[in-house]
Amino acid sequence: MVTTTVDPDEAGRYGVVQAANGFARDYAYKPEQPEGNLVSNEVFAFRPGPLLDALDQLAEQVGEDGLGDLGHELLPRLVDAGAVREHRFDGYWRDVGTLAAYWASHQELVQEDPPIDLDDPAWPILTQATAHRASAQLLAGAAVESSLIAPGAQVAGTVRRSVVGRGARVEAGAVVRDTVLLPGSIVRAGANVERAILDDGVEVRGAASVGEPDGEIALVGKRAVVQEGARLAGGARFPEDEDG
Repeated sequence: MVTTTVDPDEAGRYGVVQAANGFARDYAYKPEQPEGNLVSNEVFAFRPGPLLDALDQLAEQVGEDGLGDLGHELLPRLVDAGAVREHRFDGYWRDVGTLAAYWASHQELVQEDPPIDLDDPAWPILTQATAHRASAQLLAGAAVESSLIAPGAQVAGTVRRSVVGRGARVEAGAVVRDTVLLPGSIVRAGANVERAILDDGVEVRGAASVGEPDGEIALVGKRAVVQEGARLAGGARFPEDEDG
């Protein structure tokens, strides 16, 4: 079990671990009152035999209800058996299980001195996407500042403190600030996007506005179209889910 430390106020979001002499001695999954801030970072290496035995035993106990998250039953059982080793990790790690955390992790990467070097030759990041896309294209009039532009992206407008994904486009006259544009998203001429996450294939049409400078993170869902002149405030979820 790989562990790391987090802000004590955030520990209750994780599986909290008590460790001694290289072993995990106690595991509490998302406790209301965590005892410490050492948590599992969700990286595990199992021995097949003990794992399968434990799963069989648990399956017999729960019956037709089925097994839930491994943190509820499996990990506490293995830890109680006294054979779970704990490996402390003190490098760069971020949980991106919430929209705010996902957005914040991208903002870290566009800092002047980011906490991790994505272009470290000693630890190259090799993906299929980068192997099959052309270089990013910055057209005449583009203004790009403190941003990451992925292969195949095209920028003709203004992009500041943002991450522009593969094949995404920012047209001339469009403004994108403090935003994550996922692959294939398009911000049309005259549109403004700020403090937002646009999912794959989203289109924001001309004169539309998504997000606010000081608002919560706005989210536009996969392949949604924000119509011309529309206004989505900070914290907006578009399209709205069935619960509104």
